Amino acid sequence: MRSGYLEAQAGVSSLTGAYARLEGGARLRENLGVFGFAEATARERMAGAGVRWTFGW
Repeated sequence: MRSGYLEAQAGVSSLTGAYARLEGGARLRENLGVFGFAEATARERMAGAGVRWTFGW
């Protein structure tokens, strides 16, 4: 099963002020996915990527 998502956020934090965040990812298997994100505030920029492994009982 392959599916994906895209999420966008914008808001105001009392610590950093205004921010914007964009995240997108894809599910490669039922319990395994990959994602990437970018976030920006007035002071800094950040980006990254990761792997999500989900499990349950």
